[in-house]
Amino acid sequence: MNKKLALLGVGVAVGSMMLVTSVYAGVGDAPGYETFKAAVKQTAAVSNVTRNVNVTLEDNGTQVVQVSSVIKSSGKDGAGSADVKVTSGGEVQTIRFYSQDGQRIMQTGGSDVYKVIDVDDAHGKLEGRGMNKHEPSPEALSDGEHVLDALVGNLKNYVTETNAGTGGGKELHFQLTGSQIPAVVNTVGSLLIKHGAMASTEKAVPAEVQSLGFDVAALRDALPKLTSDVKLDEIEMNSSVDSDLHITHQSGSLYVSGKDAQGTAHQLVLHIDMALSSMNSTVPDTVDLTGKTVEHIQFEKPEGRFGRGHEGNHAS
Repeated sequence: MNKKLALLGVGVAVGSMMLVTSVYAGVGDAPGYETFKAAVKQTAAVSNVTRNVNVTLEDNGTQVVQVSSVIKSSGKDGAGSADVKVTSGGEVQTIRFYSQDGQRIMQTGGSDVYKVIDVDDAHGKLEGRGMNKHEPSPEALSDGEHVLDALVGNLKNYVTETNAGTGGGKELHFQLTGSQIPAVVNTVGSLLIKHGAMASTEKAVPAEVQSLGFDVAALRDALPKLTSDVKLDEIEMNSSVDSDLHITHQSGSLYVSGKDAQGTAHQLVLHIDMALSSMNSTVPDTVDLTGKTVEHIQFEKPEGRFGRGHEGNHAS
């Protein structure tokens, strides 16, 4: 089921990856870093929140992919909801996701079928557990923080902090360009981009993913495939922190250059924008399946594949 649910996370996963990268790229002991690190911890502790995540990818000045997501988390029993809109190649696709009453429910735009994902104990039953139970210990967090501090070194000096009005808020900015980007970051990032693009073209879209009604092939084909001379040219991050040390808004940009298999040069720009709101007052959306057309999807054993069943059944 992970392959199916991955579609829902196009905006969330890509956005989160880049935001986390930006977060820890500026770790050190400068004032801007200290504020940011404290804000990351404080914001991460808020489990009831609404996140608006928008991601765009430009190729040589032309927008090729746009993902808009609204994710609502209640912080209780894994309840939440998400609306995701993906635009690529002139095609617009939507996915709605609900986590409620121990179930995960998906609906793709243009379909009146609700796909209910039944999670058994082998994969962690949702009911009565919540989605954030496996949290790292304070000791592990502290050790990880020290490792990051040591790895980053002088990059801490690139984080700037300014006051935001008279309310006690802060504006944080981080930017690395060209030779300022550490060689190891550039090398690892370039390899991930290159091999990620190659893997996406080599693997066929699984039949079960196609059955969702979401055109993964169209999205995949819209993404540029860089195969040589790949490098990170610039990384930028901006954060707004309120007086309670919550990150209320964060944006990031990643600039990448390289060539495809035909030798054509590409300048890629990935923009991520995330706004947090309704902290501790978010109420996720829910769906009443009574009278709806429902398709149940059940997991098999961990080493096997999941199966589909009960297609076309109506919920009572």
